[in-house]
Amino acid sequence: MRRLIKRTAAAVLMAACLVSLSACSKQSGDASEAASHISMDGTPVDDAMSQSIMLSAAQTLGVPKDQLIVQKKLAEAQGDMSSAEIYEEQLAVREEMGELKSVDLDTASTVLLADGSYTVMIPVTFTEGTKQYVLNLNMATQQIKAEFTDMSAGEEEDTSIGGLLKTATVYTVIGVGTVFAVLIFISLIIYCFKFIHEWEVNQEKAKKAPAAPAPKPAPVAAPPAVPAAGSDLSDDAELVAVITAAIAAYEGTSSNGLVVRSIRRVQGPKRR
Repeated sequence: MRRLIKRTAAAVLMAACLVSLSACSKQSGDASEAASHISMDGTPVDDAMSQSIMLSAAQTLGVPKDQLIVQKKLAEAQGDMSSAEIYEEQLAVREEMGELKSVDLDTASTVLLADGSYTVMIPVTFTEGTKQYVLNLNMATQQIKAEFTDMSAGEEEDTSIGGLLKTATVYTVIGVGTVFAVLIFISLIIYCFKFIHEWEVNQEKAKKAPAAPAPKPAPVAAPPAVPAAGSDLSDDAELVAVITAAIAAYEGTSSNGLVVRSIRRVQGPKRR
């Protein structure tokens, strides 16, 4: 029994470790998926070309859903797959985040990449949250790419010594805390084995304990002894006095002259 409990506890701990590892891998996978595929590492610009691209992107975002469906079909019919993918991206994000509420051009920005293309980043608010619309236009090849990312995408990672130490400290605390939590859990399980053993011992004692003996019958009082027939009763003073008084009353004389020598019980005939 105890061996089975130990094996069960070990299986539970292993399952908890696997769940923790899968959760960590899931979070890292989500983070990699949330990362932008369009480069946003460039030189900020604010010229006429960048403003024109930003306004065109904002106008595209303001197109109603039914018109997006029509434009997507037209682009596919004309073989313009880049435009069709942009329209498909906007339809997909509206299915996920709800209807478009606002386009924030005040905080929007444009960067010039090393290959000469422009990348526009515009915060967009939907009914279910906020996304960042990222559009890249290469004027030389006339290639357009667009996608929606989380607002944290594109932020520069803090690579300073202080930032690295802060990140390392957080991960160290999480790791050490997890280890101690698991050790405490194991200690509690081992501590509970004592009570399980006591319970098993009590169960075995209860099975081996003899049955309670039946109560002894109460002793019955013996009936008073009856004098045997023919025995001498002259030693009973009270009986002698009573018989003497009865004889004196029957004879009409005084009991002073009467002396009882012997009193014997006469056995009468048996009753049928």
